[in-house]
Amino acid sequence: MKLRFTPDAVRDLEDLKAWLVPRSRSGHRKVVGAIQASLRHIQAYPQSGRVTEHPRIREAVEVRYGFIIPYTTREDAIWVLRVYHARRHPLIWTDDGLE
Repeated sequence: MKLRFTPDAVRDLEDLKAWLVPRSRSGHRKVVGAIQASLRHIQAYPQSGRVTEHPRIREAVEVRYGFIIPYTTREDAIWVLRVYHARRHPLIWTDDGLE
């Protein structure tokens, strides 16, 4: 399945880069590598994410650095909805953000 990113997910990744690169370029590479590994796992096993309250949304957990990656599947694509750190308050879903 092809990975696609919502504007919110892209913004999350841009914010992560803006915050982490000035502090540690190598740290940023490690975090991004761990997130990419989680995304590859989602691609290979779309049903592997934990079930959420919203029936169409699952969450992958990147365990090393503590990122949560909510996603949904639509036809032949996996839509990454957000990429956020677990210390943030859980996101509340009113819909999956896709029309």
